[in-house]
Amino acid sequence: MSATAQQPVVIRSQRDLESLRACRDLELVTIHAQALKHRGLLPYALRYALWAVRPGGHIRIEDPGLKDPDSPIYEVPFNTVSQWTFRMLGNDVEVAAFKPGEIELIRRRPVAPEGWSAGVVFSGRDAELEGLRACLAALADQPELNGPGGEIVVCGPPGAAPDFLCDTPNTHYLDYVEPPGPRFLIGAKKNALAAALKGPRLIILHTRILLEPGALAATPREFDILAPNTFVEIQGHRVPYLSLSLVDSPWPGRMARRLPVHMRHIGGDASRLRGKGLAYVDGGAIITMRDLILACPISPHIGWEEGEDVEWCARALMHGYISDLAQGAQARSTTSKFQRPPRFGPLERPIEVTVRGLKTVKAAASGFLRDSLGGS
Repeated sequence: MSATAQQPVVIRSQRDLESLRACRDLELVTIHAQALKHRGLLPYALRYALWAVRPGGHIRIEDPGLKDPDSPIYEVPFNTVSQWTFRMLGNDVEVAAFKPGEIELIRRRPVAPEGWSAGVVFSGRDAELEGLRACLAALADQPELNGPGGEIVVCGPPGAAPDFLCDTPNTHYLDYVEPPGPRFLIGAKKNALAAALKGPRLIILHTRILLEPGALAATPREFDILAPNTFVEIQGHRVPYLSLSLVDSPWPGRMARRLPVHMRHIGGDASRLRGKGLAYVDGGAIITMRDLILACPISPHIGWEEGEDVEWCARALMHGYISDLAQGAQARSTTSKFQRPPRFGPLERPIEVTVRGLKTVKAAASGFLRDSLGGS
């Protein structure tokens, strides 16, 4: 399936879905929802189809499911398919035809103009200066940022702008005064940085993330929220690191029933995450559209290490935006939460799940006994 093919394209499988991501300016994409809706893949198919057709092109969703307003279990009726379709695409399309089993849409959203901005979150501490210098050097290697229209903004405390900023083209400093209080409200700082950036496409990152040459050029033309394909070097091994991850408990009041899944656990293959739960982009580096983050900002009330990235991606999905991986956009993290590469190969994850599961059972049993003996 070529990136500019003009013949109609039909999406029936995950393999078709992966191929669709490379397409542009198509006249028609047809989605067979029956093959995708039970696997959690329909939101991806809808967004990928939007980006694959040209403005004025058509998206057809075919689904043989019956209408059932009661939302039966283990089934996705046509009215639910319709709800999902307009949740994911309602702001970007107009309806050409609608009948039981088929929806046809026309893309009205224009393609965003060319242009990138980068924002760097900086603490102002002297210990972070060398990391900032390396981060800026990696950004300056991106033609999208060092040429006309490119922009790099470092956001930190007033008076903390380092002298070497002038050595990086198109770079300036944004003063940011943190709200008073005991918590670092990272979302508020990233929102202020996003609002100050001018490009239609943004990357907002911490100084520990170093983009590889060609990273921005390897991102798709259109997207919602992306993670660069980040790796870390551990004991001479290049290991997939925190970028796109899967979490089981994004909603308030719902206790997690399984461990998070990171790219490290699945050999760096993002297709194995899609449809399995809430995918979220690690806050170390986020790639997004400026109009998206202004319309759906990161929560300014959630602090550092409180999961602002998980909450944002969950809320964005409810607004019709997906979180995904820019597979070809390579980046390196200079710090790591992992101390070693996987020791047991493919058995590493099952062993980790089993050990942590036993610890959870032990903690739950201890809590039950404590509550029972306490008589409350």
